Amino acid sequence: MTLLVRKQHTQDRIEGLDSFDWGEDDYAVIDETQIGRIYKERVPGGVKWLWFLQVEEAPLPNKGIADTLDKAKAALIKRYEEVRRGR
Repeated sequence: MTLLVRKQHTQDRIEGLDSFDWGEDDYAVIDETQIGRIYKERVPGGVKWLWFLQVEEAPLPNKGIADTLDKAKAALIKRYEEVRRGR
């Protein structure tokens, strides 16, 4: 499966939406539509990458925290694949 990761403000422009003040480290994850989001945030213990699925059928767990952008992408993709298989 190949998912597209692009800046959230770019995705908003493509969809014709008013863009919030998304940071440079805020990404939309796209399959045919936007299925998730990954962004960097300061949390207790340092700066982490937060991810979450935005698909209705995504049961818990549908979000997580990772140390790097690559790890966040991998975790989101893994969970999305599980959801698509019905787990």
